[in-house]
Amino acid sequence: MKKLSTAGRFIFWLAIIFTITFLVRAESGDRRASTHPQKELAVAPITIFDENGQPDVNGVPSATSTIVDVTVAPGGSFVFDPSTVNISVGDTVRWTWAGSGHSVTSGPPCQADSQYCSPNDMNCASGILSNTGTIYTHTFGRSGTYSYFCASHCFFGMTGTVNVSGGCAPSGWSAGPNLPTVLVRAVGVWFPADGNFYSMGGRTADTVGSDFQHVLRYTPSSNSWTQTGVTLPDNQMNNMACGVLAVSGTPYIYCVGGSAAGQTTATARVFFYNPATDAVTTLTAGDNWPGDAAGTILPGGFTIYNNKLYILGGFKATPSMWAGHLITPVG
Repeated sequence: MKKLSTAGRFIFWLAIIFTITFLVRAESGDRRASTHPQKELAVAPITIFDENGQPDVNGVPSATSTIVDVTVAPGGSFVFDPSTVNISVGDTVRWTWAGSGHSVTSGPPCQADSQYCSPNDMNCASGILSNTGTIYTHTFGRSGTYSYFCASHCFFGMTGTVNVSGGCAPSGWSAGPNLPTVLVRAVGVWFPADGNFYSMGGRTADTVGSDFQHVLRYTPSSNSWTQTGVTLPDNQMNNMACGVLAVSGTPYIYCVGGSAAGQTTATARVFFYNPATDAVTTLTAGDNWPGDAAGTILPGGFTIYNNKLYILGGFKATPSMWAGHLITPVG
């Protein structure tokens, strides 16, 4: 009888151990089945500029334009819904906030490129956050792929993409309006923030004292030129290097170097112009262009890349005249 009692207890405890093991495995399986995979961070798409290398600015709706809606943070989630939209040139994307503390900031994930941003396309790098009920729209005027993200939740994978197709312009050239004044040696700068074209400095003739210390603005929508009210800092307005650089998310037109008409020396000073306020600021001597340390060198070619102004070579301001007898053999 004692042996039967011992065997019974053994079977009883064996059954309990088996039951506990089964329940633990079942619970673990349920947890694995109910766990949602974390959303992977989106791979940065390639941002495509237009055929002239220009970024997107808020365009003008086309005659057949449509509005495509995107919801920001629906149900408190860290997503844009839909995260990808396909539109045509001239269409408008309208983002509506269903949650608070989010932004629409253009650029590859977590890298603002200041092409467009909520709430008003200004100070994009600062990542201004908006709350429930906010509505932000942007009309895309050029074809390409435009990525964007939420400045506060980019690392959670809160990203989106706008694919813009069509919009090929007819080939060929057409004449625009004349400048308000005869002008040479000025520098032309496209300013994406307002969609206008600016002419910086230059001179009206080849004689001493003809330097043009003003800014001209061309507005594509009205096909017209306007002279702004600002006076540039000096008469060294010829052969400058100018381009758009952003400081803390705010774009400015920076100009480097230059000389005066008939002058054999050159300046190394740097100034920047703010089209939004029509104001100019000259930097201190510590920011002078080192390429003109001799005081006679003018900038050569120049370009903007990754928010830096690159000056390629230069040339000397000289009164010398050379005559070449090219048909006479050397020696």
